[in-house]
Amino acid sequence: MIREALKALWEYRLRAALTLSILAFGTTALVGILTSLEALRTFIARNLAGLGSQAFSISGGGGFQIRIRTSRGRLSMGGEGNPIHLWEVRQFEQLFSYPGARISRHIPVNFSAQAMYGRRKTPAQVRIVGVDPSYFRIQELSLAEGRFFSSSEVLHHQPVIVLGDNVATQLFTDESPLGKWVIIQGQLYRVVGVLSRRGSLFGFSLDWECFIPWTVAQNHSRSLTVSLYIGAPSVEKVPDVIQAARLAMRTVRRLRPSEQDSFSIIQGEQLADFVLDQIRIVTLATIGISLITLLGAALSLMNILLVIVKERTHEIGLRMALGATRLMIRWQFLTESIVIALIGGAGGILLGLLIGNLVSVLIGSTFVMPWRWVLLSVLLSGIVGILAGYQPALEASRLHPVDALRYE
Repeated sequence: MIREALKALWEYRLRAALTLSILAFGTTALVGILTSLEALRTFIARNLAGLGSQAFSISGGGGFQIRIRTSRGRLSMGGEGNPIHLWEVRQFEQLFSYPGARISRHIPVNFSAQAMYGRRKTPAQVRIVGVDPSYFRIQELSLAEGRFFSSSEVLHHQPVIVLGDNVATQLFTDESPLGKWVIIQGQLYRVVGVLSRRGSLFGFSLDWECFIPWTVAQNHSRSLTVSLYIGAPSVEKVPDVIQAARLAMRTVRRLRPSEQDSFSIIQGEQLADFVLDQIRIVTLATIGISLITLLGAALSLMNILLVIVKERTHEIGLRMALGATRLMIRWQFLTESIVIALIGGAGGILLGLLIGNLVSVLIGSTFVMPWRWVLLSVLLSGIVGILAGYQPALEASRLHPVDALRYE
């Protein structure tokens, strides 16, 4: 019966191709978008949630205030546009106290610098950030070689630097960078360490990021605004440390109990939870839109099959005259409909996986094979075939053999 269905499809290949394209488009939209979302979900779960599972940051507000409930608690973003200054950091460090917690300043110097060593140069995409030595432990960074700079070097404003993997690879192809002096934006820095490869985050390579002591950064930064990175002694203590840090910063800024925070507190895992929640909503919306698309494909397929039944009236009468029962005729056309739907669905699945994994490559994620969405697409294709083919199959089986043989 399947062979007969394939033979009929070949005989009516133009209409079959039109039907297949309609079904493939609907399935491609479903699988492509869902595969892309799955790649994004995998990327966020692997990268964003892992950026310091025991850490959070405090930064100045950006003129707005957002408070979001996540599975890990409240996520506060925004503020009243008040950047954190160094004098506020000093007061915060005096007021904030929590056993085992670590604090690091974070001062951005340049996000599009060019590094040079001898005649070698990097692209103008090197990011220079000033931090405390504790920052490396808070953010769980590791070294490929060398060491992190020390508290003594920070205190004495020593021009030392820890290079990102890409910067070290570009400048030092056949020698060790340790102890060498590099020039970045006209400033000399002595290399003391090289970070292990970190990968990308939302399309930005983290391996172009270099770190210098914050005391050196404050002399070269275009802005003296500061962010604070705070590490808790354990994951369980993070909410308590956040509460202590919020109280200390509110005291520094002399905020009344009725006033909102004029700063942002962001934890990587909370942000990851928020983004993943939004992805789940988009996923449900995508499934709904794709179901509507597939419903339209089912109606188109049914209309085309009804036309095919009309054109094959003489063939149906001949089959009945040779002994085919109404049930056999019904199953024949129903099988043809299911085969068309499955072939169209298979083409759509392959194209959707290709598009989804292309997006995965662009955002720096890994190959994704969303089996549950693939199986859902196969199931939906079969259902579409049954729904679209039932009425044409019923019409074909109701034809009278004599009338069908007379039809031209």
